[in-house]
Amino acid sequence: MPTHQNDDLAGARVLVTGGAGFIGSHFVKRILRSAGIARVTVLDALTYAGHIENLGEAFLSPKLAFAHGNILDADLVDELVRDHTAIVHFAAESHVDRSFFAAGAFVSTNVLGTQTLADAAMRHGVDKFVHVSTDEVYGPLPEGSASEDAPLRPTVPYAASKAASDLVALSYFHTYNVPVCVTRSSNNYGPYQHPEKIIPLFATRLLRGKQVTLHGQGQHVRNWLHVEDNCAGIELVLRGG
Repeated sequence: MPTHQNDDLAGARVLVTGGAGFIGSHFVKRILRSAGIARVTVLDALTYAGHIENLGEAFLSPKLAFAHGNILDADLVDELVRDHTAIVHFAAESHVDRSFFAAGAFVSTNVLGTQTLADAAMRHGVDKFVHVSTDEVYGPLPEGSASEDAPLRPTVPYAASKAASDLVALSYFHTYNVPVCVTRSSNNYGPYQHPEKIIPLFATRLLRGKQVTLHGQGQHVRNWLHVEDNCAGIELVLRGG
């Protein structure tokens, strides 16, 4: 998929949190193809869901730098944000089932981590802060899709922590004029997705002749978005959202 080429990001220095994760690594590879980008720095804690190998050929680019660290590390975040003009914030705890047993980690990373980044963005006057969220903040939808101004009705700890992080990020726009944009995509799929997610999980288990588990009576419906399409949308928001 081609990358848009215009002057919006000419000379931009972009900090990508969670850039070694599934969606983040696809976005990093995409944005590095832009001739206007001066530098891309990935900040990633390399937890179970983030792998340096996901970036692969991206390391061939002289424009890429990598910082191993946590978004809760305020000193590290401040040092990195000081030298960048834009932030694209993917870093998050994102597995719904894990949030049932470790909700505290989700609140800490997703809410306090976002606040740490937004605080640094405010201090250093970044040109754009793109906060990558999820449509799960709207809760279950019997049909159709949610609009931007639909009420937030999360029903699980993961979605609640993301809804809270959205509100924190947007509060920095309203209070401090930090140029925040929020994206809320549906479920992503594609290469390098962690095998705990439903499509790779079901595919690998079925290929091995194992059973898969369905919630309820198997009547739930999900929307799916290819990761490259999501990254194209996030780039569009970064350039002109």
